Order: sequence, then C-alpha cells, then structure tokens
Amino acid sequence: MLNRFLPRLISALIVIAAGALPMGASSQIQLKTTASAGSSVVTTPQVRAELVAQAPQGVGPGKPLQLGLLLTHQRDWHTYWKNPGDSGLPTQLEWRLPAGMDAGEIAWPVPRKIPIGHLANYGYEGTTLLPVPVTVSPAFNPGPLTKEVTIALKASWLVCRQECIPEDGEFTLQLPIQGTTALHAAAFDAAARAFPQDLPAAEGSSARVDEGAVTLRVAGLPSALQGQKLEVFPETMGVVETAATPQQRWDGALWTARLPLSRERSEGPEPMPVVLAHGGQGWRLQLPVDGGWPALAPLASMSPALAAALKANAANAQPPSTAPTPAPLAAWLLALAGALLGGLVLNLMPCVFPVLAIKVLGFARHAQDARAHRISGLAYTAGVLLSFLALGALMLALRAAGEAVGWGFQLQSPAVVALLAALFTLIALNL
Repeated sequence: MLNRFLPRLISALIVIAAGALPMGASSQIQLKTTASAGSSVVTTPQVRAELVAQAPQGVGPGKPLQLGLLLTHQRDWHTYWKNPGDSGLPTQLEWRLPAGMDAGEIAWPVPRKIPIGHLANYGYEGTTLLPVPVTVSPAFNPGPLTKEVTIALKASWLVCRQECIPEDGEFTLQLPIQGTTALHAAAFDAAARAFPQDLPAAEGSSARVDEGAVTLRVAGLPSALQGQKLEVFPETMGVVETAATPQQRWDGALWTARLPLSRERSEGPEPMPVVLAHGGQGWRLQLPVDGGWPALAPLASMSPALAAALKANAANAQPPSTAPTPAPLAAWLLALAGALLGGLVLNLMPCVFPVLAIKVLGFARHAQDARAHRISGLAYTAGVLLSFLALGALMLALRAAGEAVGWGFQLQSPAVVALLAALFTLIALNL
C-alpha cells in the first residue's frame, strides 16, 4: 500500500515546498528591500514607512507646511540618527516637489542610545517621525483648476537588529491645496516636542580637550534638570567613544561631563555641536573648544618605498595577451575526471542514493519491456530538466521582484527543509 501511496505523497510535498519558496526567500535571505513608486506607504518585514504631511491651512505661499517620513519599526529593529554612533547610516530623503516648494533639512528628534555588544549606536525604535519643514514661495502657482499637488519622495534607510538590511522606497502623496491636512497631527506634535531646542552657550560653557578626553561644561540649562543625569549625543561622528558612559556631575547650576575621545577620531569640530537630553526632550548647544584638538588618527597610507616598488612592477609588467590561451589536453582530461569523480561522490550522498535505489527497482520491474525502458528514461530526463528550469525561473522571478536570491536559496527556508526531511524519511521507509 505504501508503494501506491508514496508517489502521490511525494507530488503533494513538492507542490507544498514550491509554494513555500517565495515566503522563505523573503524572510530568510532578503538583503535589500526596494519598493516602487505609486503609494504613500512602503512595508517591509522590518519597517513600515509612510510619507505624511501637515498642512493646517492648506498649501500656499506663507502657509505652514511640513512633510515627513513616519517609521514604525518591528520589535528589536532600529534606524539611525544623523550621527549613527559606532556603526550605521542615517536615513536619507530626496524630494521631488512642485515648482515654488522647497524642502529643508530633517528636524531630527532626540535619539536614544542603543547598545550593541561593546559598541553603541544612536537611533530610533518603535514609531518615530522624521519631519521636514517646507517653504512655499510666491512662485508656487499650480493653476486655478488644480486641486492637488503631487509630493514625491525617494527615501533610503538602514534598519538593524543584530544584522543590518539596507532598504529604500519611492513614495507618492497627493496633497490637497485647499482645506486642512492634519491626519497625523499627533505625530508631528510629538516630533516637535522631541526636537532639541537651541540653547545659546552661556558664559562658562565650553568643551575642553585634554588627556585623551573632552570635558563638557554647560551653564544655563533649565533649572528642572539640576541634579538629573543627562544623555549626551555629539552631532559629529567619530569624536568620542560612543559606548562609554559619561562621568557627569552638577556644581550648582553648572553641569560637567567627561567623555573619552575616540582612538580613531577623524574629526575635530570647532565649535562642538552636542545634544543633551532628558525624558525625551533635548537641548542643542555649540560649545567653544578650549585647548584645541589633538592630532587626528592617521589615515591608512602607503609608504613611499612600497609605492615606488609597485610603480616599477607596473612598468616592467608584460602587457596582457588579448588572444585566449588554449587549455592543454591534460587539463581537459583532468577536469573531466574530476567531474566524473564528483558525480560518483554525489550519488553516494544521502539525498541521492535512496532515489537511485528507487530507480533500480523501477528498471527491474520493466526488465523485459524495452518500450517501458525508453518511456521511463524520457520521463526521468524530462522531470530533471523541468524541475531545474522551474527552480531557475522562480529564482529569476524573485530577482525581478527585488529579492536578492542565489542558487539553492530554497534550502534557507525552514519550511522547505522540514518538508524535504519528511519526504526523504518516507522514501527511506519505503526501501
């Protein structure tokens, strides 16, 4: 009975496995996600990104207008601030706006410090809005019959957990010219509250560099912060050790913090822009630098002797031959022998050997029927060719859809591996 039931079961398992392939490819080996234009929302397994707008008085010269990218991260995933910290890349926005509209820079909300092993990043988790102020000039003239303007955005972001995935998307939003657009007013209000307030550097405020560290001295902070521990976010990359905990204290109304300089420091900002944060609110200062920055970490360079040797070798090198060099007969024979040996070894693999046993039983069953031998051989050959053509077509289709997949990608899907394990277990039981 098992002999009659097994072929049908094998066919069913193959169909199920084929149906599971796209899901496995998307969830397991997605290296980059790209979405095409035509929608205000792009959704990936890690992030939901939406192009949103805030136009409480409609769209026109002198009227307030904000655009933004609303990012909703899946649990444990994050994107980055303008200074990503020890690793990462900030989100980038490229706008295509009607004539007379000009987009400003991202009004970055206060980030949070995200420890990653012995490193640390600055970024966002959960839901966050990256707002952008837009200026509408008198040159904006959509026409008397135009009711909407088209806002287009190309955005790219790096989303990370333990692994990182570069993603991008193209967004389109139809924005009414008349009336109020305030569907996401709460998100824009939250982003405005989280935007660091500019705080002039009061007398006594400075960033003093000495003994491999920078000491921040800030006066004039709100009195409600006195005695509280503040978070420190330098705006310039590669200046301090991001993962280090600042040594901070209060002396009356004067706040002091000491941060170790990065051993691979590549910048020496003057003045030093820094964001101080507490409870989701932030204050941005530009601190004058006392003492001057020490020498920057040297960039990787080539010694003069090595450069001269490479130049001499290049001058003495023979020009490459444009004519192909025929391979000797011995090389062809060696390659053929290697292919035959590889085929023999492959036939002994657990995934192939049981199938050979089934084929031998099939040959024995038709030992006296030459016509059945020919039909069986043709069917066997057609099955092999069609199976690999189907896998190749599926791989090309997934690549055309934006997935980064390679040959054998289906074996990275747990569902496919489980189904194949069940299939070969049944084959073994049938021997």
